[in-house]
Amino acid sequence: MESQTVCAICGQFATHKCSACESVYYCCKEHQRKGWKKHAEVCKPYKLAEDQILGRHYVATRNIKVGEIILKDEQPLLAGPMYNSIPVCLGCFTALYKDSAVPCSKCGWPLCPDCKEHGLECDFTCSRRDEKVSITRFPYTHPSYQCINVIKTLSMKHANPEVYKKLLSLESHTDRINEEKSFTFEEAAKITRFIKRFFRADDITEEEITRIVCILQVNGHEVPLTEPPHIAVYELASLIEHNCKANCSKTFTDEGGLIIHAGMPIAKGDHISICYTDALWGTANRRHYLSQTKFFDCICDRCKDPTEFNLMFNALKCNKTNCTGYTLPKTFLTQEQQPYVCGTCKLSMSYDEVEQILERVGVDLSKIKKNDVTACKEFLSRYKNVLHPNHFYNVDIIVALVQLIGQQNGGLATVDENLLIEKIELSKNLDNLLRILVPAENRIRGLILYEMHAALAEFSRRHTEEGTLILLMESKKCLLESYQLLKYEPKVLPEGKLAEQAKQNIQKTNEILKHLNIDS
Repeated sequence: MESQTVCAICGQFATHKCSACESVYYCCKEHQRKGWKKHAEVCKPYKLAEDQILGRHYVATRNIKVGEIILKDEQPLLAGPMYNSIPVCLGCFTALYKDSAVPCSKCGWPLCPDCKEHGLECDFTCSRRDEKVSITRFPYTHPSYQCINVIKTLSMKHANPEVYKKLLSLESHTDRINEEKSFTFEEAAKITRFIKRFFRADDITEEEITRIVCILQVNGHEVPLTEPPHIAVYELASLIEHNCKANCSKTFTDEGGLIIHAGMPIAKGDHISICYTDALWGTANRRHYLSQTKFFDCICDRCKDPTEFNLMFNALKCNKTNCTGYTLPKTFLTQEQQPYVCGTCKLSMSYDEVEQILERVGVDLSKIKKNDVTACKEFLSRYKNVLHPNHFYNVDIIVALVQLIGQQNGGLATVDENLLIEKIELSKNLDNLLRILVPAENRIRGLILYEMHAALAEFSRRHTEEGTLILLMESKKCLLESYQLLKYEPKVLPEGKLAEQAKQNIQKTNEILKHLNIDS
């Protein structure tokens, strides 16, 4: 029996409710249709659920279309400098240097010349120190900044108890962190000692500081809107679960808010997810990062499948003579070190042998000359008999290579035609891989589609015969999709600037097609 309340349209007795958010009632279907246009602006397409494994998480209450905004945090509960930050202005988080730092007249924490005030850490410092803070080392990482986000949170206990309560309600994984005596546990102890020594803090317990440190670690988002980036914790987004093949993408507003929108169609009943780690890392690296920084062991469908949806993202070439197969472990989910077994000849490679190979390739990758097309191509050639073409190390290089081709003086117009064709082929292969592996990673997908558009447009410019005009249409298709993927990116970021450029290029492409008497 549904709860009984009043109709949002006429105020009469009502039993029908919105099936999506379940928060608005109507007396009849006609009034529900009448009120939908206004209600749609605030209707939430998700509900909060909870279980023993995932804890709190969101489930879709209706079908959600690609690109649809699911939730938006207008502003963070807390924002502050990254852990081990260089000295930054605590008003705007921009980097400070000796000649640009201006000490706050109240507490001494340095600010930029444009900021006269900053956050709650100012009142905390003034009320709990007899002397002002003095920061003199620029621009090197400064240990004093490790405490900033903690004292901001502690200040909220009295200055803004509602926000403090929301922050303290978020997942901390304190039990696991304490049990494992992890890096975060050690850092929490160090921050506690610092605060106790640097401030009058007899009323603050070690347990409270540890819990805050853990909450910030588990729920913090790196915000790239400033240089250097800063960290922020958001109320709604903190309850979204992780998946290495997430169905949602996140981006930031110019004002520091957070937007979550669908990166692929989401069916009613599906879980809402984002990726907490770099989605283009290998399985072992992703799971290690999540275990060490978010304190859970990922068992998503992508991590369960060693082949990563048959893309062989972690596979090595079998080292048996004349065998064309590739090796993978049976699973990445066990604590035991698994051998890699060839899918063709069943030859086994020990875990230690695989680690030595990956370490050697990784070191080589780290030494590659930056912004060098030739160096990238040499890397791919050097390891073609070691790594699967889709191996995550190769993908890392291909992403760089696709962007580098055409960055030379003169741009794409001066690129050799064979290299231009290679850029198109690499872009297409990469686009296909990303659609399967990480469909909601909008930034990288939008970037690759834009590069593909540019290469196709240049190729069609060089070949004006009618048979190649289809390339221009294909270029436009890539451009339109690139814009749709990047249009939510803030204008201060490269991806946001690329979205603006894509928008302009769409108009130019339409003008060219119109000139050629082709329906755009």
